Amino acid sequence: MSGRVTALVAGLVAIAIVLAQDVAPGAAFYHSWQYALALALGLALMTGYSVGAWRGGDGPIGRRVVLALAGAIVVDLAGLASGLLGPDTATIAGTPGTVAPIPALGAAAFFAATDADALARGAGSVVLRRRGRPAIELGAGTRRLLGDSVITLSPRPAVYVEAWDARGAHLTVTQPTGTAFLSPVLQFGTRQRITDALTVPVDAFSTPAQHRTFRALYFSPRDLAAFPHRIGDPNRPAVILTAADDAGRPLGITLSQGGRVALGGVTLQVTLGTYPVLAIASAPDPVALALGLGVFVLGLVWLAALARLRRTGVAHAG
Repeated sequence: MSGRVTALVAGLVAIAIVLAQDVAPGAAFYHSWQYALALALGLALMTGYSVGAWRGGDGPIGRRVVLALAGAIVVDLAGLASGLLGPDTATIAGTPGTVAPIPALGAAAFFAATDADALARGAGSVVLRRRGRPAIELGAGTRRLLGDSVITLSPRPAVYVEAWDARGAHLTVTQPTGTAFLSPVLQFGTRQRITDALTVPVDAFSTPAQHRTFRALYFSPRDLAAFPHRIGDPNRPAVILTAADDAGRPLGITLSQGGRVALGGVTLQVTLGTYPVLAIASAPDPVALALGLGVFVLGLVWLAALARLRRTGVAHAG
């Protein structure tokens, strides 16, 4: 009896942690030795009981339990294969209006163009296109199972920058060190240490016509709260901008939580918002998962039918 309960509990736990790969994809834990060890331990408990029960060691009820455990074992093996053999989570931060190939999916990701208003609303989207198949449109915060991969689109802090000179003429904004030279969208692909306990996203841009280079440090409300003195509105994100000339001489520093600021002889329109990044995480094979779950449920139903039959027989005998 105790062996049966232990095996069934091991099966339920194995199913739960394997399904977690679909429910909360992308965690590095799924590719760790601890995750593999947990599934291997569950597999050993279920297999050990099943071998004895199939030989009659747990009476008529044992073989019905074995059917349920067979399904759980299939799910367990699918999770092990995904964790041990599946690739680590890949994150693609595409520039708005560009296309990024994804060889692992045989697809291309089309990152939608954006403007200041759309960025402020977090309205970015990505369309996946595969040869001979319908396009898949993803909105921020969505999750999609695609074969043995889970595709998620998550918002990431971004800033839209526009610039004018002292006469009001519009200036071209470039990103010499960014992935897209002419994009006005800062996506903060790196981080900078501010204190021992605080690192923040950082990006840079230039206005070549004015020979100005700017650095932008992004602070979330939580980051702002880490400062000993109040800086701006603590409930809103902010960027700290610094300006320098071509020779690297500093020309000023300012904080913006959105709107126009004058810095280094340039007027900047700063819009804070989000733009999505695409994440591709490995997941258990959906066919194996569906088959295993179906067999597990069937085994439990068969087991419940036997228990009910026994209760009915006892009641009639009484």
